[in-house]
Amino acid sequence: MVKKTLIIFTGLLVALFFTANGFAEELTPQLAKAKVEAACKLLEAEGEAAFAKIKDPNGEFRFADGDGYIWIQDLNSVIYMHPIKPSLDGKDMSGFADKNGTLLFLNFSEICEEKGAGWVPYVWPRPSKGDGTFPKISYVKVVKHGGKDYLAGAGMYDVVPADIKKQFPGDAIYEE
Repeated sequence: MVKKTLIIFTGLLVALFFTANGFAEELTPQLAKAKVEAACKLLEAEGEAAFAKIKDPNGEFRFADGDGYIWIQDLNSVIYMHPIKPSLDGKDMSGFADKNGTLLFLNFSEICEEKGAGWVPYVWPRPSKGDGTFPKISYVKVVKHGGKDYLAGAGMYDVVPADIKKQFPGDAIYEE
């Protein structure tokens, strides 16, 4: 009886493990783009009132085990809301360069001014990996509410522009 109970219990644990891991969202370009599109709809409807929903660490805009998130800035590269680095809120990031010299926030603004939306490659810290920087590409889109421009963005790691070109051949990709 003990052996049978142990076998059943072990089987349930294994099933639970695989079920739980099957529900973890993978951070993909499709997911990042979908989250940005959803955030833009919310921003268009609510403006700054949407920031709390977008920033909520347990909400729909924190995804893929914490690696995925939405930040909001304006077209002058001033950060309205960054859920991972709140110290950036209110700062003009137009002169900020990553470790490779890429002016990423300015590039986000530029692609949105020119195309309305697009992808920008750069390097950035990875929340689940601690210190260091990692290759990242973000999808950004601009939306208006009450005469004000909001640029929403989300990115993912370990994806290169060639991957984006294959998956989204019609999307703009920032190239220096």
